[in-house]
Amino acid sequence: MYGFMYGYNRKLLEIDLENELIKKIDLGDEIYSKYIGGSGLGSYLLYNEKNKKDVIIYTVGPLTTDSIPNSGRIVVSFISPLTGGYGETHIGTRFAIEFKKSGFDGLIIRGKSNKPSYIYINEKNIEIKDATKYWGMNIKNTINLIRQDLNDKNIKILTIGPAGENKVKFSLIGNEEGFGGRGGSGALMGQKNLKAIVVKGYKNISIAYPNELKKFNIDLTNKLLKGGENLRKYGTAGGVLQYEKIGNLPIKNYSKGIWDEIKVNNISGQNLTKNFLQSPFACTLCPIACKRKVKVKKGKYFDTEFNGLGPEYETIALLGSNLLIDDLEAIIKMNELCDSYGLDTISTGNVIGFIFELAEKNLISKRVDGIDLEWGNINSVFRLIEKIAYRDGVGNILANGVRELSKKFGGKEFAMEVKGLELPAHDGRAYFSHALSFATMNRGGDHLGWTHMPYRGYSVPELNINSSENRYEDDENMIIKVVKMQNLMIINDSLVLCKYAFTAGLTLNDILKLIYYVTGKNYTYDMLMDIANEIWLMQRKINIEMGINKEEDRLPSRMLSNHLDRNDTKIPPLEKWLPYYYTLRKL
Repeated sequence: MYGFMYGYNRKLLEIDLENELIKKIDLGDEIYSKYIGGSGLGSYLLYNEKNKKDVIIYTVGPLTTDSIPNSGRIVVSFISPLTGGYGETHIGTRFAIEFKKSGFDGLIIRGKSNKPSYIYINEKNIEIKDATKYWGMNIKNTINLIRQDLNDKNIKILTIGPAGENKVKFSLIGNEEGFGGRGGSGALMGQKNLKAIVVKGYKNISIAYPNELKKFNIDLTNKLLKGGENLRKYGTAGGVLQYEKIGNLPIKNYSKGIWDEIKVNNISGQNLTKNFLQSPFACTLCPIACKRKVKVKKGKYFDTEFNGLGPEYETIALLGSNLLIDDLEAIIKMNELCDSYGLDTISTGNVIGFIFELAEKNLISKRVDGIDLEWGNINSVFRLIEKIAYRDGVGNILANGVRELSKKFGGKEFAMEVKGLELPAHDGRAYFSHALSFATMNRGGDHLGWTHMPYRGYSVPELNINSSENRYEDDENMIIKVVKMQNLMIINDSLVLCKYAFTAGLTLNDILKLIYYVTGKNYTYDMLMDIANEIWLMQRKINIEMGINKEEDRLPSRMLSNHLDRNDTKIPPLEKWLPYYYTLRKL
């Protein structure tokens, strides 16, 4: 039961900040067999916590190694301050590998420190250290100063910015490489007075068949390089033009489905590549490099030349077309502000779009705190981002999210959230599979079930998922695809792998080989699907315990009505689909 296991440390680190207690916990083999790691392990640990609101859990998976492409990711599990239910976010980062090399598969943090603190995990010991001098700093400056103070530029850090410190309900955890945006994990760290987690690992990660894995990784890397060429060239925003054509791009708080052709092109990944791209940027061990390293000259929005991470699709859409802004340089600045303060750009764009519509419909004043609440007003967006991060003035209520705003001011019919989580930059009226997945994902308005992929031409033959050109499949076959795709992504998030490997050519057969080479264990497709469904059910049980039930499996009213300006998109008949979905889920 407690023998050696390849691919795992079989240990958790548990830290009580209030009492400054540090404990190491052994896990039995059966837990890993049932829940794999990453999202599955985090869900299991959260489910078994008595005081779920008090903990935040960080987990890696069996494929978190020094060599497997797209494996540099960590999962954070928690009760979301934004939704009150199951919360999960993922961060692409070298931190994940260093944490695993420190000897642990997971970190459970409880309690609240009596002063700003950070956790330092290194070769010699584990410490809770004073972070008072870093409190108030943005994410980048915090990382740089901690490295300077510890005299080690190679340590890896996860931290929060001012938004997390101020408990903004959609604040994030991040570093210079990646950001875990969804659900407000940053606010939970802020509640705990936990500024950062610092790690440096030294242990070797055990591999069952290292020579076979090495050879396979070479072939897989080459495949992903070739398959990810367009993502590397244009980034995730390369899809802006096509998404607008089919009604999937959010425009004016999702009310419209068509925008001016020139303006759409202005915010496209193609335009970003042409005018601002310095180089593609990759998370650790990623051959695809879909992120953007951009360069912006000193000028309209930057006091000095800016060299840093640029916006991805969700940011460009929700702070761009969603707000009727087509100035890409301004969106780069908005993204930089959100990254610096530690704000989820998806929720930020939704919140600002919602308050603009409240003002347009005269539900609130058109001018608040000296800020004009009007579509397309770039300076107003800049100011609102800062006010949200510091909970200043109007920012104090905006920091609670769209659902709370709609309760206070009205406008529930155009509040674009599910279970309290603001929707990503996709539309269920463009893909019926998205509509069903939005409603049923356990963390709320979430596109990471990737259920639209079969309708973008991607098939998963191992699961009998065939691609289809019909985005409006309205039968049991579509519902089966949704469940299987959600399950496949749960497995991805438990191993832990980046989903973009799938678009670049990663197959389920590849996943089985990776698991075997690392752990020595043979899995079948059916075994993985059964494990994923159990993980989904466990997350659902967490939601039920927190008071979130089937009645919350819904869509925003706006997504159940037509776009104002096009008649070729369709209203999803969600209620018709749900009974069969629940049957497949054994719920």
